[in-house]
Amino acid sequence: MQLKHLRTFLAVASTLSFTKAGQKVHLAQSSVTEQIQALEADLGVALFERSQRRLALTDAGGKLVEYAESMLALAADAKAAVAGCAALRGKLSLGALETLCAHWLAPILAGFQAEHPGLQLDLQVAGTGALREAVKDGSLDLCFSFTQPPHDSGLHSECVGSDELVLLVPAGHPLGGFASVGAEHVAAERFLVTAQGCAYRAMFDSAFSAAGHQLPQVAGEYGSLGAIVSMVRAGFGCALMPRLAVAGLDAGIAALPWQGGGGRIGIHMSWRPRQLPLALRQFQDTLRQRAALHEPVPAVDVQHTAGGEAVSHEEADGVGYVVHMADTAKR
Repeated sequence: MQLKHLRTFLAVASTLSFTKAGQKVHLAQSSVTEQIQALEADLGVALFERSQRRLALTDAGGKLVEYAESMLALAADAKAAVAGCAALRGKLSLGALETLCAHWLAPILAGFQAEHPGLQLDLQVAGTGALREAVKDGSLDLCFSFTQPPHDSGLHSECVGSDELVLLVPAGHPLGGFASVGAEHVAAERFLVTAQGCAYRAMFDSAFSAAGHQLPQVAGEYGSLGAIVSMVRAGFGCALMPRLAVAGLDAGIAALPWQGGGGRIGIHMSWRPRQLPLALRQFQDTLRQRAALHEPVPAVDVQHTAGGEAVSHEEADGVGYVVHMADTAKR
């Protein structure tokens, strides 16, 4: 097996098109076909099922994907080690909810970019479900969300931080003078929430169930955190959400720390179980060191409260939005 054949194989596996794969690896379609045939001859198995209408991976082809990724990653690491090259090169593709991108991940990326100027960092904003699918298919190396992936997702996950859950009330509200609040303080309040299945709705449900209280009255469901904050500011009701989600939107409202269970929400990074590229391993180590320095409070996993894979709300509007972090100044 030649590395160039494995690289071409992964391009075909990700696009399921010889034409698109050729464009991806800068080869003519005929050259792509020749390399795949040579690889199949080496292995003695068919890697793709070919028909006039579609191209699909065989079982053998699906098994080869993970090995091919690992072999190419090892080859890149070996090349860097032999060359004595300490500088990271290439590209690292990351994804996160918009809330995490704007207020938690940005300074981390800026610091990492400053230490490794030769590395291109791409950041994609999307909902939780779309981010995890992108990690699974190799479009992203790593993604961040407020919930752990399901146990059968095939992804590894690790908590690298946490955020504080806060109650939002309009300025002048009787609860505004409290240092913190809990479920017992808001039994008579009306709440604005996101839809069922959203990570933020799961946080709301978990905050009351963990305290052994019934859910308060829901005044309405909204698909935008910005809309919820505006409605709270106008006096229509209260809301529960991570403090990060309120950053920059807190004029005219009070954000009060939430007491009891569910008061902390984990920030989880998820990745595929494979031989990780050197750049990804170093970035993960940077996150772990940062988490250790900040001593995050153990986070509550709200995944099971939601009854399934939690997905984001308005962050889904940002699918495909990519930010190139090259030449970012140090913090």
